Amino acid sequence: VETCYVELSPEERQLYDHMEGEAKGVVQNLINSGSLMRNYSTVLSIILRLRQICDDISLCPPELRSFTTSTSIEDVTGRPELLQKLVAVLQDGEDFDCPICISPPKDIIITRCAHIFCRACILQALQRSKPLCPLCRGSLTQSDLYNAPPPPPDASNTDEEDTKSSTKSSKVSALLSLLMASRQENPNTKSVVFSQFRKMLLLLEIPLKAAGFTILRLDGAMTVSKRTQVIKDFGNSELTGPVVLLASLKASGAGINLTAASRVYLLEPWWNPAVEEQAMDRIHRIGQTQEVKMIRMIARNSIEERVLELQR
Repeated sequence: VETCYVELSPEERQLYDHMEGEAKGVVQNLINSGSLMRNYSTVLSIILRLRQICDDISLCPPELRSFTTSTSIEDVTGRPELLQKLVAVLQDGEDFDCPICISPPKDIIITRCAHIFCRACILQALQRSKPLCPLCRGSLTQSDLYNAPPPPPDASNTDEEDTKSSTKSSKVSALLSLLMASRQENPNTKSVVFSQFRKMLLLLEIPLKAAGFTILRLDGAMTVSKRTQVIKDFGNSELTGPVVLLASLKASGAGINLTAASRVYLLEPWWNPAVEEQAMDRIHRIGQTQEVKMIRMIARNSIEERVLELQR
């Protein structure tokens, strides 16, 4: 796996440094007051926004560029706006692991104390004689669990309107340069670009199409039948020319065969390196006859470098 380091533009750097400085102050105050785990949704939001800026500042609109906290325990029972905030964070980014199994959560459950788990993981944890939340150690029962609603069926269409931008971010420009260099080596190269953010995949479509690439997209907002058709189209040998599949890591689960690709680009590092390995397994399967090259893209002097250090 190669690592491509991306320098943020002056505008991106200014926003990132401002947001990171504010985030450090918020987290330090939470630590000092002993309320860090009681403000779990705020910490998730901070991490999400910093990581989105590393991809493209348009993913983090102005109204989301400030953080608020509370010294009281976060309780979604009487605060529907807090539950909605967590749902929005989940639907906006695919950036979170279940803290029990350390994998992307399946059948997501939000607890009364505003923590996120896989359904199977939290139900097993609650089978003890005195069930407690694994994160904040607060009392927890099955009646304190909430189902996270799936993304609305038309989420892709809504997001497309939000991601029409005339300027390319530093990371988008770097990816485009890599894809064009690969195309120059072999005009029929098929590539997979993985991202944890559905909006980032949508944002990439316009500049890649403008550069002459055939684009396919695979994300969690699609129906199963549509995803199946996309995978079939990508593997079609009659689809020649430079083809790029923009894929969500979550949507690229077990059983998916992407051996038609010989280039893989990871736009962000995942906390759990096993998730990245699973993505690679989609390309490195029986039947792969090409030499596969994988490139991980990291914004310099950012939270992404620290995630990379944690992986090691």
